[in-house]
This record gives sequence, structure tokens and C-alpha cells, in this order.
Amino acid sequence: MRDRILTTATALFVERGYEGVAMREIAEACGITKAALYYHFDGKADVLNAVFRGYLAEIAAVVEASASHGAGRRRLRWLVEQLFALPPQNRAIMRLAMHDVDQLDPDQRASFAADYRATFIGPLQDIVAEGAAAGEFKQLDPSVVVWLLLGMLYPFFAPPGARPPGDADVADLLDVFFTGLCP
Repeated sequence: MRDRILTTATALFVERGYEGVAMREIAEACGITKAALYYHFDGKADVLNAVFRGYLAEIAAVVEASASHGAGRRRLRWLVEQLFALPPQNRAIMRLAMHDVDQLDPDQRASFAADYRATFIGPLQDIVAEGAAAGEFKQLDPSVVVWLLLGMLYPFFAPPGARPPGDADVADLLDVFFTGLCP
């Protein structure tokens, strides 16, 4: 039941945003009572936190798996391609998190932010730093490079129904990231 609630809530949050969804609507969409929903979650922010946590675990697994796909540019390319291979609804959670993370209570928000840095941002920065140390990348601040990369990816984490990026889009994005726009 908990998985069904999270799947349903994810779809509703991605479609309408956190503020556009009521617990009653989540319960109705799951075919359960509000009391049954509150049996599994303390409130809407708790549901949102569980949605974010599930996605974080999913992208952390991609980051971890990237270790067996080379280093530097090769590893980063594989990782980004795998993020885009995730279902569009799951990718849209990244956009949802950027917009609605403030809806979590302060302890949940701080915990999520720390885990996000530890399991996603930090490892990406490590890949960039290792690539720079190996002479594969320019010697730039890895945190700035990662934020630039994520800034390039962010528009593609649109809700389902938006034009999905194709393989050529992802290849072009990575080409611009790695080699720039100039010929």
C-alpha cells in the first residue's frame, strides 16, 4: 500500500505541484480513506519527503553504478545518460524537489539536503576533481562545474507530457558541456 501511495502521490505532485494536491485527493486516487493514508504517513510533507527519498535512492544507485564505467568524462557521460534513461515522471521529481523542498519540515529538509549532497552532489564533484587531477578536465572548482552541469540538465527534467529529450539532445548537451559551443 505504501508503494501505491507513493506512486500515486508522485504522479499528482509532478502534475500539479505540492500545493495543488490535498491528502484527500491522494487517498481518493489510491482508493483508500484519509485515515488509511494517515496510517502510513504523518502528513503531506511526510509523503513528499518519502517521494524525494525514493528518487534520491534511485539517483544514488546510478551514481554508484557509474564507478564501473570508467573515470572522468566517460563516467560523467554514462551517468548523465542513465539519468535521462529514468522514466520521465521520475526525472520530473528533480524539478519538484527544486521547487518544493521548502515544504518539508526543517529537520526533514536539513536531512534531505545533507543526504543529497553526500549521495549525489559530492560524488559528482569527486568525478570532476578526479578528472581534473588526471588532466582530463580543466582545473576548475568542482562545485561550480557540477552546478553548471545540473543547470544544463534541469530544463530537461520537465513533467511528463513535455517534449522528452531524445538521445541526440542528450548527446548535444554533453558535447556542449565537455567541449563548449564554439567550433
